[in-house]
Amino acid sequence: MHKSYKIPLIFVSILFCIYATNPPVTIAIQPFSDFDSALLPVIKKGVEDFYRDLNISVIILPETNLPLSAWYPPRNRYRAEKILKYLKTLQNGSFTKIIGLTSKDISTTKDSIYDWGIFGLGELGGPTCVVSTFRLKQNSISKAVFLRRLLEIINHELGHTFGLDHCSHSGCIMEDAKGTIKTVDNSSGKLCNSCRKWLMTIFSIQ
Repeated sequence: MHKSYKIPLIFVSILFCIYATNPPVTIAIQPFSDFDSALLPVIKKGVEDFYRDLNISVIILPETNLPLSAWYPPRNRYRAEKILKYLKTLQNGSFTKIIGLTSKDISTTKDSIYDWGIFGLGELGGPTCVVSTFRLKQNSISKAVFLRRLLEIINHELGHTFGLDHCSHSGCIMEDAKGTIKTVDNSSGKLCNSCRKWLMTIFSIQ
């Protein structure tokens, strides 16, 4: 989830220049201390497989604590946009994108709702995103379904950082879940042809 807006042509041109002239892209996975570290190898492989056509590498950073500045006492959860702000402070030039992973509930402001619970938040065209497993364990699901949901949201939010907006094609991994787990479960887990073509153009891949 993110605050959606149309991507100006000049923004596309800038992204094209960045990725065409400065490969590879390194994605850093930042687990927070509450996150299940046993999931990290599966997540790393899942990201590598999903973006295998791109010139990327994936690294796992040492765990760290969730920032106290993001804590929202009225709802006992964390503000996602403040987590993104914290993640930016961890950039040291050794990676291009960073994704924070937590098991705690996270939220952001959506339209007139100040504190809207979400699966994840990605900065459109930016370096940061965050994903929570808190809402992905609904309906007494199996471990396999949980992992599929988790990778779905992770690759969706990373897609936002690469400049992919929400997609209107049903089943595309970039479709807006709108806070419902049903949309996540109905996803194909893949980019639609339009989103994939746009992403390949950004990376100058034919």
